[in-house]
Amino acid sequence: MTVQSQSVAEELEISLAGKKVRLALERRGSEPNEIWLLLPALSTVSSQSEWDTLADNIDRKAQLWSFDWPGFGESDRPAINYDASTLSIALNAVLDYLVSNGTTQINVMAAGHSASIALGLAEERSEQWKQLVLVAPTWRGPLPTMTGWNPERFHWLRKLVSLPVIGSLLYRLNTSRAVLKLMLRRHVWVNPEMLSPAQIREQQRLSRRKGARFASVSFVSGGFDPATHSDWWLDKAEKLHCPLHVVLAEQAPPRSKGEMRELASKADRVSVIKGRLGLHQEFGAELAALISH
Repeated sequence: MTVQSQSVAEELEISLAGKKVRLALERRGSEPNEIWLLLPALSTVSSQSEWDTLADNIDRKAQLWSFDWPGFGESDRPAINYDASTLSIALNAVLDYLVSNGTTQINVMAAGHSASIALGLAEERSEQWKQLVLVAPTWRGPLPTMTGWNPERFHWLRKLVSLPVIGSLLYRLNTSRAVLKLMLRRHVWVNPEMLSPAQIREQQRLSRRKGARFASVSFVSGGFDPATHSDWWLDKAEKLHCPLHVVLAEQAPPRSKGEMRELASKADRVSVIKGRLGLHQEFGAELAALISH
């Protein structure tokens, strides 16, 4: 049975840095037998719409929930200091919301850097999880990955991009269609058809929503990184109270792929799907088939 693509939009209000922040949630499917919470990857173009192909191809009775992280997508994007704790508060609030609606066991699937946010709650929340599926997981932002530097060395960049005028101008330069296309081609997608002019325009629209620069620069500069070494997530994986399934990206950048394999050594199940860091979006049908068996 394939879940109907019909979706229901909901909202959840949380408090972050003394501000009321609205999270945009989406629910798909009407069967309550399996509850899946889908965490979109963190990136300049992060959006719960990344899960559309998977949602349209899931081959089991299920109810799918997804949401946009604060600072991204259709959620509010206030000018605050975004870090891993900001996103942990949001994820905790969403989990509490599902529990308040009668959910007792949740399948959690996290893509890319959201894997680190989920693992950060491993000891605290995973007794409520039926399983944790990490798809092309990462734990470092792009600049710390490329340079090997501590994220604190990029604090100046976060401050600069937060400035009213110059920050906005710099951010617009770095979200030009040419820059976005280069980023997506190198690290995110394999199929060149994913890089059509219409798709690039949509990615630019996501990246340039009002207030988007604050969370985006935090991701790029390592502001969401939970630690400075991969031993962190290996330790968190050992504290899980549920099975761990790691889905490796066959064509991920070499350093990221090596760290995925380290994490996979702690997993109860390991799978491989072609693709790069955006495989959950590009190969959503294959991923749906994988978790349906």
